[in-house]
Amino acid sequence: MQLFRCPRTHGPHLERRYLLRWRWAAQTERADHFLEHPPEVPLLRWEDELPEPCVVHPEEVDTYPWAEDDTLPAALIARIDAWDDARTAEGGRDAPNYQGALSIPPGWRVGGFPSWASTGPMDITCASCRAPMRLLLTAGGDEMDPDSHSWMPLEDRDPSQQGIASIRGGQAVTEPTRLRFGRDRDLHVFTCPTDPGHPPQWVLS
Repeated sequence: MQLFRCPRTHGPHLERRYLLRWRWAAQTERADHFLEHPPEVPLLRWEDELPEPCVVHPEEVDTYPWAEDDTLPAALIARIDAWDDARTAEGGRDAPNYQGALSIPPGWRVGGFPSWASTGPMDITCASCRAPMRLLLTAGGDEMDPDSHSWMPLEDRDPSQQGIASIRGGQAVTEPTRLRFGRDRDLHVFTCPTDPGHPPQWVLS
């Protein structure tokens, strides 16, 4: 699967346009070919319109649903809220919380659950068949942030520091692709589980 983003904005609301393409793995070019000569786009208004060439080092992690509205049973959400309050009272702003430190990691990820930090939970249904859509991919501007430093790789931590202060490496580590998807937002790509030919939906949250 390849995700394309037009480097320019469109319309009166400066909207981004995306394109999803499915390809046979055997027919694709080698990744190192793409990294040899980064594309040159001469008329970019902002630096974050052109991605920084980089490679992916995937790892498998368990994720859990966003805890708001009816994404989980009400009694369980109440227990999570009480746990969060107790951690904050005990450890202050560096204390772990369910949403940021335990349920959904920041950054780019395949599958799992969407983060609804900016919009609140949304029902995403296929425009063609009305089936509930499935999260395929999340593209995030940051691979780590102050609310989710528990997900940070050990090699990017300063062992002499704790919590947020332990993040090291600068922008190359925290924002490796250099792409932004709106102010503190992730781009969620939803696809139809009944027919991959149905149009995907792009959700910023």
